[in-house]
Amino acid sequence: MPAARHICARLGVAALVGLAPAAVGIAHADHDMAAMSDHDSDLSLGVSVEAAAFDTAFYVGSYQGIMPVVEAAHGRLGASVTMPLYHLTENGLGRYGIGDAALGAMATVVDRDTLHAGAALHLMLPTGSELDNFGMGHVMAMPSAWASWRGAALRLAASAGYARALTGLGGAHNHGPAPLVDPMNMQELTWSVAADIDVGHGVQLGGRARGAVPIGTGQTRAIAGGRVAWGTARITTGVELQVGLVGDPFTIRGVLDTALRF
Repeated sequence: MPAARHICARLGVAALVGLAPAAVGIAHADHDMAAMSDHDSDLSLGVSVEAAAFDTAFYVGSYQGIMPVVEAAHGRLGASVTMPLYHLTENGLGRYGIGDAALGAMATVVDRDTLHAGAALHLMLPTGSELDNFGMGHVMAMPSAWASWRGAALRLAASAGYARALTGLGGAHNHGPAPLVDPMNMQELTWSVAADIDVGHGVQLGGRARGAVPIGTGQTRAIAGGRVAWGTARITTGVELQVGLVGDPFTIRGVLDTALRF
């Protein structure tokens, strides 16, 4: 499995680079919001690093990313901001660049001992270059609803959402998802499911799946992965290995994230 060995090596390098500046971090950011955090912390700082290989109809290559994230919460309300940085190798050409920044606002509607549910709104800003395959080239609005349930050792979470480009839907990449580092359709329905089980000594094992279905022109995509996380109530680190199932979002991707909560 040359591709798998290549990605493992890239992930190791990305982890060293991403974690060297500071021992702070949070879970990696995605377009969907599987669930709000179950802790009561007011501030979370972190970093997520990832490495992936892709093989699409037009491009072959890999990318590595570092994504610092800041989250803040007050009562049932929360907000987040992220700004990813990438190295992309596309058809043999390598380059560095920033991706699309993301702003998020979240609200918890149901807040019980075992059940939590609410809504979120994320905006992706066109800070990444569309020409270089680092960004969408326009603002994306992504409202979603999420819910999570926690038992003694088991946690389940799910989300459903809608994403739409705040521009004409006859855009430049209406032939399929873009950019390479984080593909999305111009208009789509999104979903995610996750399960984690506490195996003791601060260790959790889990699985995730998420995807999107285009509205109109576009391409369905889906990914799945396994995750192991460990830590305390204040700091948590996780490693996730993901595979692209549908739509060529990537062939294989590794993600390492760490979170420090105050």
